[in-house]
Amino acid sequence: MQSAAAARVLTGLLGETAITDRTHEERGLGTRSFPSFAAAADEAAISRLYGGIHFRSAIDRGLEQGRAVGDAVLALELTGAR
Repeated sequence: MQSAAAARVLTGLLGETAITDRTHEERGLGTRSFPSFAAAADEAAISRLYGGIHFRSAIDRGLEQGRAVGDAVLALELTGAR
C-alpha cells in the first residue's frame, strides 16, 4: 500500500517519468530502472507474493488502497507548507 501511495503522489508532483533506483549500489548491487513510479510500486508489491508474505488478493487490494490514499493526498489543499 505504501509504495502505491508514494508512486501516485510522486507521479502527481513530478509527472509520468522513468526512474533509476541506486539504493543498493554501495553494497555492490546494480541499479534498477523502471518506466514509472507505478511500475516500481507494482514490483515492490509482487515481491511480497514471491516472498510468501501476502496472498495475491491482498496485494491487489493493497495497491488499490494505496492509489486511493495517494489520490486523497493529491486532493488536499495544503497551506502554510514550508
